[in-house]
Amino acid sequence: MRGSYDQTFVVYGAVFLPNATQTKIAEINYGGKILLPTSALDLLLRMNIQYPMLFKLTNMAAQRITHCGVLEFSAPEGQAILPHWMMQQLGLSDGDTIRVESATVPKATFAKLKPMSLEFLNITNPKAFLEVELRKYACLTKGDRIPTSYAGQTLEFSIVDVKPANSVCIIECDVNLDFDAPEGYVEEPRQVAPAVNVKPPPPPASAFVGVGKPLGGAATTATSVFGGAGRRLDGKKKPTSSVSLCSEGTTGASTSDAAAVANDLPAIPPVVVNEDYKPGRCSFVRYDYKRVDVLEKELREREAKEKSQPSKMFQGSNRTLRGAR
Repeated sequence: MRGSYDQTFVVYGAVFLPNATQTKIAEINYGGKILLPTSALDLLLRMNIQYPMLFKLTNMAAQRITHCGVLEFSAPEGQAILPHWMMQQLGLSDGDTIRVESATVPKATFAKLKPMSLEFLNITNPKAFLEVELRKYACLTKGDRIPTSYAGQTLEFSIVDVKPANSVCIIECDVNLDFDAPEGYVEEPRQVAPAVNVKPPPPPASAFVGVGKPLGGAATTATSVFGGAGRRLDGKKKPTSSVSLCSEGTTGASTSDAAAVANDLPAIPPVVVNEDYKPGRCSFVRYDYKRVDVLEKELREREAKEKSQPSKMFQGSNRTLRGAR
């Protein structure tokens, strides 16, 4: 005997199931499967209904439909036990009638769910959590609102979209699961982070003025004797040295190379307190400094370039006191 199963039952909630425990009631209410009487099983076996057994539930008065599986065939005769969320979805009350038809729906390939509570954000691994909870459901219908249990509280999800049809089977299939923003979630505006690759220019060398003076005492004063530069008649240049005498009687010599390098060294800027700092981000400013060896190399190259150029001393035109005859 082959055909389509089509019966009408009186619906009741899980609390009306005879000898039902709290565990059994929770199993029914947090799932997508119904309970049918034993006579329905006998009829389904004679009709050779294919497995898994899936059904289409229709509230004929409100013209609302959904799809589900079957959990057990232990309901009282003439009755169907439905989860509480399914009765709300169909607009049914205890004692109403419902039409139950056998149905064939395709395997799901994609499902998009929308959490109806911000508590969803507290779940560390939502996909693993739903992988366990969705095993209690046989079908997903677009527009349904299904409940799940997490840490003693109820989390509801709205079925935003399913593919390849509006009703799909999720038994033994691979589903690409996606989430919509939770109900009531407001995304914080994103702050544009400054470019980290751009280095600010170094402070001027004039910032070195006053750096290195001893605290609480008189500063060491250096007097330059015979300072300046000399000129040779043959036009060649020769590095000159200046002798400096300190107030303590110590004589020290500093070459022109070291002096030029010291003038080119950048100064360390003073520390400025950022009073508008917000926790969660720390910025490290990197100035475009040059190392001492790089500065010395540039100085040597500049001096070598100047030596290679011809001397411009003793140039000009001659003048006589007497006028031309």
